Amino acid sequence: MSSYAEIARRRKRARALYLELRALGLDVWVEEDPDEPLNFRVVVGGLRSLSPAHADRVVRRVRGNEAGLARVLLGGPWNPDLTAIRQEGRCS
Repeated sequence: MSSYAEIARRRKRARALYLELRALGLDVWVEEDPDEPLNFRVVVGGLRSLSPAHADRVVRRVRGNEAGLARVLLGGPWNPDLTAIRQEGRCS
């Protein structure tokens, strides 16, 4: 079981990554995918606007934070300022 501190770190990392992706002009959403272990996948649109090396780094970071990003996007109960994050994403 994860400690509260570890969960809080993951939450902050996922929120920061989401905001970074939106600031880059990328679209981020969740799709159901029964072939994946968690039954979903996080999709990032607009990667072609980045250099191949940058896009590769973004994809690796998204894969490493997939569960946290999904909770940010789906409104997980542990994310009290989801509304602010979504509004920030719409402003970019």
